[in-house]
Amino acid sequence: MNAMGWQIGAILIGASALIVAIYIAKLLNSTTKVVERANRLIDYNERNIQEIIENTASITKSVDEIIAILTKVTSILKVFRIFRK
Repeated sequence: MNAMGWQIGAILIGASALIVAIYIAKLLNSTTKVVERANRLIDYNERNIQEIIENTASITKSVDEIIAILTKVTSILKVFRIFRK
């Protein structure tokens, strides 16, 4: 067998390309499975997710109202502190 250096190099490059292609195929397959599972979970819990979003909006609105009230109270207290001086 009289193989030249470039022939051995070509075989090694071809083998490594095959290994990389197999790895990429496995990676894409597992990625597809993860995305499908995530979509299934989202579809299954869509109602719960929607309720959480609505509750979060409600909580945020309540916090804004409380902050507005506290701002008014502190401004009133600042006015009374001015009169004490």
